[in-house]
Amino acid sequence: MSIKIKGYLFTGPFPVEKTNRRANQAETVFAVVRKGGSAWDPVFELLDLGRTGSTGMAFADHPHAAAWRGGDGTLASIYLLDTTTQPEAAADLDKVVGDILAAHTLPAALK
Repeated sequence: MSIKIKGYLFTGPFPVEKTNRRANQAETVFAVVRKGGSAWDPVFELLDLGRTGSTGMAFADHPHAAAWRGGDGTLASIYLLDTTTQPEAAADLDKVVGDILAAHTLPAALK
């Protein structure tokens, strides 16, 4: 399943505990999203957003990872910017982050 955030396509969901980006993978933008609500009327909440960096990262070790778990224990998921179909976004990751943060104060409900 993919989601669009401020017009940018993100692929996922990937589990926080098992998702890593290796240093040899192209840098991209990640979104931490928690899904709530009912199956027929889901609500998506954007919890965090950032760049993966060029040195790789394990999302479970991210400094904010503890805050990504809901008060009821619901787990958040990682979504990654799809740079294969959006070369203009891949060329300016800072613009992608800036556009999304300009439209959403975190945490934010996605509609």
